[in-house]
Amino acid sequence: MNSPKKNLSQKVIMVVVALLAINFIYTGLRYIFEPAVVAAEFGMPLLDGLGRSSQIGDLASFFMSGGIFVLLGLKSGKHVWFYAGSILLGLTALSRILAWFLQDAMLATPLIVAEIVIAGILLLAVKLLPEHPRN
Repeated sequence: MNSPKKNLSQKVIMVVVALLAINFIYTGLRYIFEPAVVAAEFGMPLLDGLGRSSQIGDLASFFMSGGIFVLLGLKSGKHVWFYAGSILLGLTALSRILAWFLQDAMLATPLIVAEIVIAGILLLAVKLLPEHPRN
């Protein structure tokens, strides 16, 4: 049986993870409906032509997929979905660092830190939340 403290920590991590997932999905939807605003929030201009299609399509799907992965983890109780979200964010942080190191991009420290922290929260969810038995 779980202790009351563990139950509280499980509830807290579930709420935090759910809020992160909702925020990711919301950001993805905003990329579809107000892409110039969201792009500017990430320090990007809204591109034209094929670039705009790629920018909106790729980033909307990135955020919505990440959010859906996390919601699937919460709903199904399968840790693999939290791992999927943490891999997505971890590779994003790594790619940003490589872009700085190899391609003369600006080092996006605040974004990298946020991605690493959120990936860490998802890995903490793996540790704190029980995995449901497979059916």
